[in-house]
Amino acid sequence: MDEKRKTHTSSAVKRRYNQKAYKSLTVQVKPELAARIQTYKEQEGISMSQLLSRAMDALEK
Repeated sequence: MDEKRKTHTSSAVKRRYNQKAYKSLTVQVKPELAARIQTYKEQEGISMSQLLSRAMDALEK
């Protein structure tokens, strides 16, 4: 029996998809706030995207 060949999606394809599907945000915060954000993310086990989504949900209420 012939084994199926494993394929790998190229980095270029992944990058093009991410550019279409996502937007990038860059922020600068003071070190104290960065530490608070990092601590919260670690405690909750969430990503930065999830943190921002939670913050926006809380603001919209």
